[in-house]
Amino acid sequence: MIAGEKSKVYIKDLKRNYSLYLMALPILAFYILFHYKPMYGVIIAFKNFSPAKGVIGSEWVGIKHFIDFFCNPYFFRLMKNTLVISLSTLVFSFPAPIILALLINEIRSKWFSRIVQLIVYLPHFISLVVVCGLILKFTSDKSIINDIAVLFGHERVSFLNHPKYFVPVYVISDIWQSAGWNSIIYLA
Repeated sequence: MIAGEKSKVYIKDLKRNYSLYLMALPILAFYILFHYKPMYGVIIAFKNFSPAKGVIGSEWVGIKHFIDFFCNPYFFRLMKNTLVISLSTLVFSFPAPIILALLINEIRSKWFSRIVQLIVYLPHFISLVVVCGLILKFTSDKSIINDIAVLFGHERVSFLNHPKYFVPVYVISDIWQSAGWNSIIYLA
C-alpha cells in the first residue's frame, strides 16, 4: 500500500469507529497524566537540583549521585536495614489481616462482629502524627508496657532508644494501624 492510501484507510477507520476512540480517550489521558508525566521528575536524579533554577535550569551531573551513594561507607548498612524492615513487614504484616479476617468471619453474632470490625479498623483513620505520638507514649520507659514488664521482673526500657527494638516496634505499629482496614477488604 502507498502512504496516501494508508492514511485514507486510517481516516475511514477513525470515522467508522469514532465512538470507540472516544471511549479510549479517558484511559489514554489517565496513563499520560499519572504514568508518563511523573516520569519527567526522574531527571532530578541526574541533576544538581536547585529549586530556584527548576528542573530544566539545574546543572546536569550525570550519575554522580549514584556513584556517591554506592561508594558511601553506609551503603551496605542502609541496604541491610531496608531489606530487614521490608522482609519483616512482609512476613508479619501481610498475613495479619488475613488471619484477622478469618477470625472475624468465624464470629457468629452479627452485632459483635460489627463492633469488632469497628474497633480494629479505626486506627486506619487516625492521623499519622497521632499514631507516632501514641507509639512514643507506649514505648517510653514510663508506659504501661513497661509497667507490665516490671511485674514479670524485667527492667524498664525506652524501646525507641535501643536500635534492636526499632524493627519490632515498626512492624507492630504497622500491623496495629493497617490490619483492621485490610481485613475488611479481605472480608468483602
